[in-house]
Amino acid sequence: MRTKGFTLIELMVVVSIIGILAAVALPQYSKYIQRAELVDPLAMAAAIREDVTVYYLENRRFPTSNEQAGVPASKFLIGNRVTGITVDNGAIHISLGNKASQPLQNTVLTFRPAVVTGSPTSPIAWLCGFDEPVTGMQAVGDNRTTIPKEILPSACI
Repeated sequence: MRTKGFTLIELMVVVSIIGILAAVALPQYSKYIQRAELVDPLAMAAAIREDVTVYYLENRRFPTSNEQAGVPASKFLIGNRVTGITVDNGAIHISLGNKASQPLQNTVLTFRPAVVTGSPTSPIAWLCGFDEPVTGMQAVGDNRTTIPKEILPSACI
């Protein structure tokens, strides 16, 4: 008499394959979630970048503070994952915290303007995180980014 079904060995092989796939997928999923958490800070930075750009176009220099850029004080620029945004010599420093996941708590993401060397009337570009300016451009302000590179969007590395 033959019975139809799976043997114990076959079931153990299937369970072990599922375990291996889960062990590979979970770390990648957590990085994906952390990258998704950066959407809120990136959106907030876009509004501040516009204010800094307008100040630069009107004055041919970058603002040294939030007040000079015409944006609220850092303690009033908060969000679900943002604890404050500071403008310092044209650079925008976004402090993360609040509802951010543990690896993003107390970290900073910096946006720096990049200007064409020798041409202050040329349009400016923005550098995110560890991104470096192209040849012929110069970054303005300090980069204070402390977010691990593996979590940053590809444009910020």
